[in-house]
Amino acid sequence: MNTFLVLTIGVSLAVGLCAADEWNARQQAARAALQHHDYAEAVRLFGESVSLSTSDFERVTALASYGIALNREGRNSDAKTALEQALAAREKADIGDQRIVILGVLASVNRSLGDYHGAERVLRAAIDDPSATGGARATLVVNLTDLLREEGRASEARLVLDEASQLTGLSREDQISILVETAELTRDLHLWNESVVEWNKIGEMAANGDSPELEEMFAGGLGETWFLAGNLARAEPLLRRSLQLLREDSGTSPSQVATALGLMARLYINQSKLALAEEALNEAIAKDEETLGAVHPQVAPLLELRAEVLSRRGEIQSARNDVEQARSIMTSHFGSNSTEVAGVLTELGDVEARAKRPDAAVVQYAMAMDLLRAGGADGIRFEPALVARYAAALKAAHRPEEARALLQSFSDEKGNGAKGPVTSSVISSSSFREK
Repeated sequence: MNTFLVLTIGVSLAVGLCAADEWNARQQAARAALQHHDYAEAVRLFGESVSLSTSDFERVTALASYGIALNREGRNSDAKTALEQALAAREKADIGDQRIVILGVLASVNRSLGDYHGAERVLRAAIDDPSATGGARATLVVNLTDLLREEGRASEARLVLDEASQLTGLSREDQISILVETAELTRDLHLWNESVVEWNKIGEMAANGDSPELEEMFAGGLGETWFLAGNLARAEPLLRRSLQLLREDSGTSPSQVATALGLMARLYINQSKLALAEEALNEAIAKDEETLGAVHPQVAPLLELRAEVLSRRGEIQSARNDVEQARSIMTSHFGSNSTEVAGVLTELGDVEARAKRPDAAVVQYAMAMDLLRAGGADGIRFEPALVARYAAALKAAHRPEEARALLQSFSDEKGNGAKGPVTSSVISSSSFREK
């Protein structure tokens, strides 16, 4: 979805360009380079067009295009500067037809830099702008939904996505974006049947074979859904196909490949193929650290998965090191009391449990539980699959009465539908991903 926005926006910015030969020639050549994924050349040409600008409109257009090209080359700090300059120049000159475009790309850049709060703020500002209509509004709403999902705010994301479903007159690409986001959101909410239905709609659209990108979305999305639903036999061929398509596509970003590798690693872990899982995770972590930075939130779940692999092999201290690095990342971005940190604490509890240190595991689970309870519905919904693990740790720590009380309290809650107090709340799995 964000990739589509970035690849197409250069064309829309070209509308109404000044006829100045030198400036126009560089703009045209830069857009061609962008479409052919020659991002270094696009950066050079758009950068030259900035200095050649002779009007406010030219300067705004050149700076925005320059920021987009920098983003595609992975130079997001520079991209942020260029886009903010474009936005300031546009507002000073009162040029009204580019604000939404600039805000949309700036939000993507902020997210790439790990500034999720900044990205959300920019997206909401763009959505609230009266000039954001039709396809532009759909893209913004979908991107905000995706951001909220990544932060674990699925319930809020569903409310936001409802706005996109009410839009009319959308292009095929916009309709696909909404379908994909709906399929991913229902999967996050563990509504497996609803998610499969949405993915199959996407599969029907990809059936004509004219879009490898859409086929990859379908294969990866449906594969992950079947995996999380527990059907590994259906998941494996789809996940392998998705990774293959991503590797074959020259326009695929390293981060996209890293995500697919993470999914394959999770599959390998479930199949007890730990060496293959570690190999996939090492490649995924290296790709994300190189392109996004070592402290980006997307690196943390991969570190947690690698910690699981290491602890299953008995390499406990190495596993702890990975989890502590993940906790540092999530704390710096979301705060020490966030549900994201709860997921990391859960993984640390799992590591200690595998190390036959149930008392240490209980401590981590208890802290994670409290964070999840404080997080509301988006945290509580992970409890059913995880209560048994916490109770098992209590039993292993020779605290059977507490284990029985925890299970009984949870059972009572399920029976009356209340959220009432549990002796110590129940935790989630690593970054809330099933194991």
